Amino acid sequence: MKKAFVVLLSVILICTVFAACSNKSKDQPTTIPTATAAPYEKSTTDTAVIKNGDAAEFIKSYSAKELALTDEEKKECSFLTNDSGVKIGDDYYISVIAAYKVEEKGEDGKTYIKFDHRGEYYIRYDGKQIMRKNIKEDNPEKEYTELKVKELKTTEAEKKD
Repeated sequence: MKKAFVVLLSVILICTVFAACSNKSKDQPTTIPTATAAPYEKSTTDTAVIKNGDAAEFIKSYSAKELALTDEEKKECSFLTNDSGVKIGDDYYISVIAAYKVEEKGEDGKTYIKFDHRGEYYIRYDGKQIMRKNIKEDNPEKEYTELKVKELKTTEAEKKD
């Protein structure tokens, strides 16, 4: 008799636990929302017509004057891309940064690498708009200057139909 009572009590307990879990509202979030510190909304670049190294090479094809760099800056800068896009206004863009790689010795004797930004450029996912962020105050009334769009050439072979 005691065994039957224990089994019955266990079955009732298990059914109660499953019932309580299944009654959770679908409107409640399953994760805790977190605040983002980034000023831009990030996105995958899968739908972009140009990305990664092709985007960096494309921006390098512009003249130093168009990029608001000196000839020396353009020659010495590395052009870096991110594997996620950014949302500016209503559109998504590939971001390309022109920067100097700077190595510095810290107080602890270790060598640290920093990047000294010289320019920020954005290629809209459809490739029909190229913008340069005005970081040197060459045009303080506008945050971005639009560049003339050149023909996009990509080397990536992953174009899928």
